[in-house]
Amino acid sequence: MIPLPVDLVLVFFVGVPLAITGLLALFYSLRSMHKPARERESIYECAHCGHVYAFARNRPMDRCPRCGELNEAVRM
Repeated sequence: MIPLPVDLVLVFFVGVPLAITGLLALFYSLRSMHKPARERESIYECAHCGHVYAFARNRPMDRCPRCGELNEAVRM
């Protein structure tokens, strides 16, 4: 068997996958920040008053700013 130092084994089996995972997380985080605001918005139409509005929050339901009624997102 080939003798390997412990620090070399830790770098290859722990450090390299951890670095790759960190770089991928950074890449996808930066990529999602540069999306236009319209792609991050959810569009709602109030079932009570018919008001159409958009919020940048990613929630399945939100309150209408006009009448306060809860509505489901038409497009997320």
